[in-house]
Amino acid sequence: MAKEVKKAQPKKTAAAGPRVRKLTKKQARQQAKKDTSKQTPLPNSWQLLRQVFSELRQFWKPLGGIFLVYLVLNVIFASGFISGINDTVNTVRNDLAGHHNLGKALSGYGTLLGSGAASGQTSSATQSILLIIESLAIIWALRHLLAKEKIGIKQTYYQAMAPLIPFILLVFVIILQLLPLTLGSFLLALVLSSAVSGGWLTVLFVLVLAILAVWSFYMLSSSVFGLYIVTLPDMQPRQALRSAKNLVRFRRLAIMRRLLFLPICLLILLGIIMVPIILLVPFLATPAFFVLAMLSILLVHAYLYSLYRGLIA
Repeated sequence: MAKEVKKAQPKKTAAAGPRVRKLTKKQARQQAKKDTSKQTPLPNSWQLLRQVFSELRQFWKPLGGIFLVYLVLNVIFASGFISGINDTVNTVRNDLAGHHNLGKALSGYGTLLGSGAASGQTSSATQSILLIIESLAIIWALRHLLAKEKIGIKQTYYQAMAPLIPFILLVFVIILQLLPLTLGSFLLALVLSSAVSGGWLTVLFVLVLAILAVWSFYMLSSSVFGLYIVTLPDMQPRQALRSAKNLVRFRRLAIMRRLLFLPICLLILLGIIMVPIILLVPFLATPAFFVLAMLSILLVHAYLYSLYRGLIA
């Protein structure tokens, strides 16, 4: 009897669990795509923008305090950036003195946007360090504020620095992903400055730049969310990048459209504010642009974090 019982047991086990056929790679991809389509739709660009202004209005005290600390630190440690803005504003004002037209104003506005590049290596390095510190503080603050927790400014800057090294490593990855765009821009500038520029050669290198720019943008469309994932407790940079890649799977084009909307919107908003100031009250142009440039960091992170929350919803 004992032997019969032992022989009968495997039959019961086999009957209890039906065999599941393993999916092929194509079938697994199709199944993953179906599962993605069932997820909550992403908010569009205008909905994200409304969320940003709603969050800024709701949490203006703690976020305003974090912004003021960043502003003061830049005034103290990155004064070269301010002097670079001031020099460019004076140049733009002289250019506009006898030619008050939209084309000239837009040209001067474009020059103003690039004025930070001429502020010196020391000032640029300091700005980069302050930017990383401020980014960590904003991400930490947004995560806790949206979780309905009360925070303090001192607490934010102390506790937000915990994932500093993983965050910096991920920033280096993003810099590497920007190399195709940088290379394309360098090659196009080299061709335009050479004696053989013009005609089909210029068109060819413009096309090369476009392809390399799309390649960089494609990689950034996932890794940029790794910046928010890597700030989670006990998260490694490689794990954050892998999670970000899975997060945007089958939704990359929709995300790229929303990411492209952000710089366009910021440029338009800055232009609407700065061009009249340069034309009408140029003595306010330097402090106005400095404050707006600092404030744009907060707007960018609030927009991207809202998009990140939409992806994990």
